[in-house]
Amino acid sequence: MTDDDIEIGEAVDIDVVLDADGDTVGVVVDDVVVATGPDGSIVDETIDLLDSEGHLIVEDETISVYDADAHLVAQNETIAIALDE
Repeated sequence: MTDDDIEIGEAVDIDVVLDADGDTVGVVVDDVVVATGPDGSIVDETIDLLDSEGHLIVEDETISVYDADAHLVAQNETIAIALDE
């Protein structure tokens, strides 16, 4: 990696939530994107909670900024709740 290169990676984990009878009641999706360069890193993590029909119920997104020494510089969290219309 040269001094001005930026590396980007992504990891997605999906967990199916089952009831006592083994039926699907929801899904949790955890999506993490990391961009790293010589001056630090940015981490964007989004956690989505979906019902059994795939409708979004809750989304939690956290964006974290780290300096070159891996110290947390800034962080912002947004939580969105889907409302029935």
